[in-house]
Amino acid sequence: MLFDAALLALVVGAFAGGRLGRLRDFDLRMPSLFIFAAMANIAIKILGARGSPIAIQIGKEANIAAYALLCAGLLVNRHLWGMRIAAAGVALNFLVIAANGGSMPVDRELAVRAGNTGLVQLLDSRAYITHKPISAQTRLRLLADILPLPLIIPRPRFFSPGSIGDILVTGGACWLILSALGAFGLGKARHTHWRTEPPQERQGASGAQSNGRGGQGRPKQEKDCT
Repeated sequence: MLFDAALLALVVGAFAGGRLGRLRDFDLRMPSLFIFAAMANIAIKILGARGSPIAIQIGKEANIAAYALLCAGLLVNRHLWGMRIAAAGVALNFLVIAANGGSMPVDRELAVRAGNTGLVQLLDSRAYITHKPISAQTRLRLLADILPLPLIIPRPRFFSPGSIGDILVTGGACWLILSALGAFGLGKARHTHWRTEPPQERQGASGAQSNGRGGQGRPKQEKDCT
């Protein structure tokens, strides 16, 4: 869902006055935290899909560590509204994952209805620890992947299992993309602030110029000759 929504946000942003050139002014701090978190998450999923014993041994701890890196990145970028929305979603996902031993519970029947046979097979695999089927022991079930979230590109259906946290993360990511592009006027105030001198400096400069002109341009008083 996140990939589909990000792609849609780019397309919508292009038709709503957004420009790719404005990405240079996007105030994203410490992007390495997001990169390392994504790399760790992808590595865990690949190892789990291949049935590697490493995924069984340290997979759950590594998954939580990846979320910790992601939370750190969101924290240092909390000045961005989109990050705040995404942070709420990440917090909910992290909460349910931590409560269930480091794995995100997924409604297996929903995955079957979505025609996602690959996910169903992974859920049945002991080595794939990033997700696991929902069971009677699942905690915080309401926050798990129990929602049929829509997809733009059917893979193979038009929906996929997701969570409340996924909705918030996706919404925050779309807000960030639109703001970074300057679509719908988002980010305009930030852009103007960076391009304009502070009021105090402008006032000081104009005052100095005024005093300079006043000192030089003030007509001298004529002496009384009478």
